[in-house]
Amino acid sequence: MHNRDRSFARLIQSAAEDFRQATDRHDLWKKLNRHLKPFGITGNIYGTETISTPREELPVLLNSIVSEWLDAKLGSGLFYCDEFVRAARCETTPALWGDVSRLHSEHFTPAAKASLDLDFDYGIITGVTIPMRFAGGLGISSAGCHAADMSWPEFDRIWMEHGDSITAIINAFDIALRRDHLGELFSLDTEERECLLWLATGLRQKQIAHRLGLTPRKMETRIEAVQTKLKAVTPAQAMATALIFGLIDP
Repeated sequence: MHNRDRSFARLIQSAAEDFRQATDRHDLWKKLNRHLKPFGITGNIYGTETISTPREELPVLLNSIVSEWLDAKLGSGLFYCDEFVRAARCETTPALWGDVSRLHSEHFTPAAKASLDLDFDYGIITGVTIPMRFAGGLGISSAGCHAADMSWPEFDRIWMEHGDSITAIINAFDIALRRDHLGELFSLDTEERECLLWLATGLRQKQIAHRLGLTPRKMETRIEAVQTKLKAVTPAQAMATALIFGLIDP
């Protein structure tokens, strides 16, 4: 193994071990930002969802970029018009924010331009979006890494030399979050998980209510709470989301 390969392996192993020791998702998030800082990354935004998530629903988000910027993107309805949000959901390779060829693609709509203009207003210009897939492609995670103090050519040079390391660290974080801390984000209680497990076996809500000794109304209320927590439109969608995220194991 070459020295560069050994150095890369040690770097990723060190990050993965550090992530395993995180006490909660907030500690894990701090560790990710610390591991990416040596590469000039000044802030990150992360989301994870499933293919069953409604396209206009906010995925699980962690953000250490300018908070006012994200509030403005969400408040103006431009978050989902963002070219790099689209890339995170539809593509499988990293997308550099300085890739001006995207300005001429069929996906770059007037709304995408308005979203980009808002990015420029807040100085969120340089960085990369890294898409990830899990559960056989049924789950989608992504991270946007912002390098506030760099120009596009400067970050391109960093990416050429260290892109593999940045990507590997992001992937190790994603695995650690979903493995150890996803329950903190969705906060399903024991009864709600039990309902989802019965749904996964193919039982109808009335049958589940009978098994659990619940009135139809109480059962309906419990399912509604599950749907809200999992950002699901239907009980079947909630069950699918829970299975893909590994929140239940029939």
